[in-house]
Amino acid sequence: MNITREIAFIEKKTDSHFSKIASTYRNLRTTDSEHIQYIKNNLEKKSKINIADVGCGDGRYSLELLRCLKDRCYICCIDANEDMLMHLKDYLTENNTTNFCIRPGNASKLPLENDTMDCIVTFNAIHHFEIQKFLAEVQECLKDDGRLFVYTRLRSQNHKSVWGKYFPIFADTEDRLYELNELEQQIQNAGMNLCSTKIFTHLRTSTLDRLIHQARNHHYSTFSLYDQETFDESLKIFQQNIKKNFKNLKKITWHDENILLEIKK
Repeated sequence: MNITREIAFIEKKTDSHFSKIASTYRNLRTTDSEHIQYIKNNLEKKSKINIADVGCGDGRYSLELLRCLKDRCYICCIDANEDMLMHLKDYLTENNTTNFCIRPGNASKLPLENDTMDCIVTFNAIHHFEIQKFLAEVQECLKDDGRLFVYTRLRSQNHKSVWGKYFPIFADTEDRLYELNELEQQIQNAGMNLCSTKIFTHLRTSTLDRLIHQARNHHYSTFSLYDQETFDESLKIFQQNIKKNFKNLKKITWHDENILLEIKK
């Protein structure tokens, strides 16, 4: 399989994954808020803010932004997966928010007008994008003083998670993530400027049953890259590893790390 076909195959498989889990995704994932507050503080001087949330999924972070910024912002929610957007619309409407719009679209060709966005954000999604095409689109759509915020986990951070440590070949299977120096190079190649980076460390607590439930329901798209036989065997070994390393299976604790990049034109 050549590179172009391989990329197309992975994109199709990923889209199928997100369609399958769209109705349960919000309950499978953990929604952090510290980076949302950080973004709010960076936008404090602006009274009216046009924001695009690219790769918005089912809207859990879109809602956090709307709650945090309130009437100061209007959010364009952009995602390539229409099933996710359907659930986003229901979710935001149920939470009594109206200052948003939904725009189906690909990160490589944003459905936005040039020079209209004060802020573009993407949360846990940059590894799904063709990054140079995305950054080129961002440059076109941002105002001159606009900002791009990228929230993601680095490969090295992924290795340190409960999945990277104890779920066989998880960290190696997830080869789409970047390291910071690679992101810096991509940003430089795009002619943009990295203003700041901030690492967020999250204390996690879960049960073994909950972790098994998340893995079986593919709360990370990484799991969709396993064939069924490999996944089943890896899940068995994961349970053995957890039992070996944690005494209390009702209170398994670890730290997750993420990084937030602030980028300008």
